[in-house]
Amino acid sequence: MTKILKRLQWKLTLSYAVVTSATIIVLAALSVGIALYTESKVQTRVFNSFYWTKTAFQDNIPYLVNDPPALQKWVERIQAQGFIWTDFQSYTVDETLDYANTLITESEPIYILDPQLNLLAAAPAVDPAKIGKPFTARLENGVGLESILSAALVGDKNYTAQSFTLPDGQYIAAFPLRKSENDPLAAIVVYTLKPPVLAVPSSQVIYNYTTVFIITLLVMFAIAIPVGAIFGWLASRGLRQRLANLSEAAKAWSQGDFTPAPYDQSPDEVGELTRDLVNMAGQLQSLLHTRDDLARMEERNRLARDLHDTVKQQTYASRMQISAAKNLLTNDPSSAVEHLDAALQLNRETQQDLKLIIDELRPAALQGRGLALAMKDYADRWQEHTGIKVETTFNGEPNLPANIEQALYRVFQESLSNVARHAEADIVLLSLQHTDKVVTITIKDNGRGFEPTAVSPHSLGLNGMRQRMAEIGGTLTIESTLSVGTTIIAMVELS
Repeated sequence: MTKILKRLQWKLTLSYAVVTSATIIVLAALSVGIALYTESKVQTRVFNSFYWTKTAFQDNIPYLVNDPPALQKWVERIQAQGFIWTDFQSYTVDETLDYANTLITESEPIYILDPQLNLLAAAPAVDPAKIGKPFTARLENGVGLESILSAALVGDKNYTAQSFTLPDGQYIAAFPLRKSENDPLAAIVVYTLKPPVLAVPSSQVIYNYTTVFIITLLVMFAIAIPVGAIFGWLASRGLRQRLANLSEAAKAWSQGDFTPAPYDQSPDEVGELTRDLVNMAGQLQSLLHTRDDLARMEERNRLARDLHDTVKQQTYASRMQISAAKNLLTNDPSSAVEHLDAALQLNRETQQDLKLIIDELRPAALQGRGLALAMKDYADRWQEHTGIKVETTFNGEPNLPANIEQALYRVFQESLSNVARHAEADIVLLSLQHTDKVVTITIKDNGRGFEPTAVSPHSLGLNGMRQRMAEIGGTLTIESTLSVGTTIIAMVELS
């Protein structure tokens, strides 16, 4: 099950489902957050409206209760026009008038009562006979003010106790007024205001909204998750098949089979990638053919050179010896036998050289064996064929790229071939040393040596070795002294 879920199609299916669910949750949380923020703003608006309206009354009425005409005039202005900045004596903020002027004017009356609940002033003006008489707590529209007047008389500072909400969202408030906290009650003001920008729903409405919200959320989950999963599965099905075709083709290409060529003409990124990889596979196939052709040509040239330097010359020399023996066979049989012995020796040398050339042509020398082991096996066979002793010094098996391994092996073979053909040596010292940064092969013989500056620039052997090392970014150093021997050092720096 875990393996299936790791597939691209199921990853996309799960991602669609998870993203859909997360989106619903985020939207739901955002809706709740907006609702809570709006509610907090409404509550803040309600509180500020109560506070600044009461402050305006507090800053004026306690100072006008002893001047009934002035009090009546002020209340009538407030009821008709609302508050202005000169109505505030205490500290105010920029929004003071906005909050205070949620007071409902003109259509709703304002009543000023004394501590004994007698009517001191009213706006709009009432029958003068009612001034100084007890205030009727039961209004003409049937609204009763008994509870909020009782709370005002005892000095309850809780706005909830001093007011109540009408069905249309308006508030009727009854606030006690004093000159200061330590002064006795001066008056009670009764008025109507509607402070909220948005009406606060009742608890039943909130409950209903919550229920609907939860049910809607569950329904959205029940529908959106399966729909998102199905859509993701269907949307990824075609993509999975296209990638599967590309993967199968890539596996075949990695094994050298360039026959598969997935066809994908889609303009999206996967289509572009498929077409680019198909083009790359075609170019790679062409390069591999070119490389194989060059390798075969190089190997034919090397083989031709080796056959020319050894077998052809030795065969020609053997033929000359046999011809001489034929001419001397009748008149000088002993000399003829000497020429025949020389021809036999040349024949044996030709046979040994052919064995060396055949060994060099074996392509599997390095496959799965490592450079050190391949060199050791080849040196043992070479020693057996040539009779020249080989002493080896290796410090382990280096882990090298195939091209570097192949080039070093060919340089090593060519060096031993030159020793066998030209050096007349008794012993060869072979060394393979490597570190993390450099690998070095050293072939040293005790032969007759040569003058490096006298070597023809057209010499295929040494030039071929230098070219091989240059192709892999390495160097070839040749040190030789006449009658002492020759040392060849092939070194490659590893990146």
